[in-house]
Amino acid sequence: MCVAAVLALALWAFYPAARVDYREQREKARLEQELARLKERNTDLRAQVDRLKTPEGVEELARRNLGYVAPGEHVYVVSETAEPTAPVAPLAEERRSTLGQRILDYVFAVE
Repeated sequence: MCVAAVLALALWAFYPAARVDYREQREKARLEQELARLKERNTDLRAQVDRLKTPEGVEELARRNLGYVAPGEHVYVVSETAEPTAPVAPLAEERRSTLGQRILDYVFAVE
């Protein structure tokens, strides 16, 4: 009986600190994932900028976005009469949480 009371008191005393620590770990993991995505996007944007510094890149962009047609070229527009495709299902969550993580999220009230 005494051991259970001491254990309950210890849990009660350390719960707030453990909750803060767990929340900080989860936030750090989320921010690291976001940083990785932003670094990847930054790399892609730098590649696009480098491409647009070339005459071919500018011409490609003008053709795609502005409908540019070089002198002497003819434009043909092809349209399909088929049914439109079904909408794409939203992407699944990047990383599913584990059972242990979901339990800890519940215990420490992490959304």
